[in-house]
Amino acid sequence: MLTTRARILDTARRLFAERGFQNTSVREIAERLGLTKTAVLYHFPAKTDILAALADPYLEDLEAVLDSPKSPDGVIEALLDVHLKHRHMMRSNLMTDVSLQTSIALRYARIMIRANRLIAGDDPDFDERIRAAQTVAMLSDPVIAYADEPPEKLRAAVLRGVRALRENT
Repeated sequence: MLTTRARILDTARRLFAERGFQNTSVREIAERLGLTKTAVLYHFPAKTDILAALADPYLEDLEAVLDSPKSPDGVIEALLDVHLKHRHMMRSNLMTDVSLQTSIALRYARIMIRANRLIAGDDPDFDERIRAAQTVAMLSDPVIAYADEPPEKLRAAVLRGVRALRENT
């Protein structure tokens, strides 16, 4: 049995995916669950807190990848695995909504900057920094576009593309 907090998050995720964050009210979330608006606000004092709680597992997983020492190739594969794990959340308009929330967007931007630096390696020149940024982008965009494909097939195809970019330099 899900806790009230988990039920709120699940319902909010569905409504945000269907209607968007801006077009979903706390009252609608509460009504869908048979709760009062006050009950939802007890668990999440603001609607943006719900959005932050939905994005948090993804961001925590990305941070965990960057906090554990890996080679640039290890970082690439681990980041891709995080994207694959959260692919349906990434594909939903939830990620668009997340980008509208400054604190979440800034956290995500800091994570991606760290990823770029780790992938670029020590003392990279300009071209190496650009390729690192391209590589990071290559990890998420296909996962979003092809989220319904089998994860292992998608992972292999993305890694082939990344290798082609990195080897043709």
